[in-house]
Amino acid sequence: MGFVYKDFLVLRRQILLYLLFVGVYAALVISGVFGPYILPALLVVIGLMLPMSSMSYDDLARWDKYAAATPFGRQGIVAGKYLFALLCILGSAVLVLILMLALSLTGLMEASAAETCLTVLGCIGSALTLDAILLPLLFKFGTEKSRVILMILFAAVFGGSAVVGSLTEKFSPLPAPPSWLLASLPVTLALIAVGGFVVSYFVSQAIFAKKEL
Repeated sequence: MGFVYKDFLVLRRQILLYLLFVGVYAALVISGVFGPYILPALLVVIGLMLPMSSMSYDDLARWDKYAAATPFGRQGIVAGKYLFALLCILGSAVLVLILMLALSLTGLMEASAAETCLTVLGCIGSALTLDAILLPLLFKFGTEKSRVILMILFAAVFGGSAVVGSLTEKFSPLPAPPSWLLASLPVTLALIAVGGFVVSYFVSQAIFAKKEL
């Protein structure tokens, strides 16, 4: 918890800035400039950027060498980063959910409360999945190399999806998935996101235990 508290102290100004951005975007949604679903997207951005910024500050200050000498050592460093990422995701999710429910109750958004909750839960899963990929890269390669690797991965995934989509439209559409698969999809994706985050934690522990500081 001490490591987590340190991260919140170091990033307190950046966190306030993100809260300001959320407030500005909420005002733009109310004014009709953007649709309401831009708010859950901010949840994913916050959940991804804050852990990366935290690691970047640690690299600049060479914090890892000092923190590794504390009683909780390397395991505490990794645990603190994952807990910090999780708290950032959950905290921003609560804020976004409150804003979207307020928009729904005041009639400024057509989606029901159930649809809003499912949207926010989906974005939580996306943020967990992205952090599950990002954090081991940060512990292995540091922030600068990890940014490049992450950009290449995103380009490959989105580019591949675009190519598959265009080929599907050109030749033959994909068959419709069965109803049981669609019904189980939210639970399946949630298990994948949470399970991936847990597996990622142990991968990062193994990486950081062998890393030379």
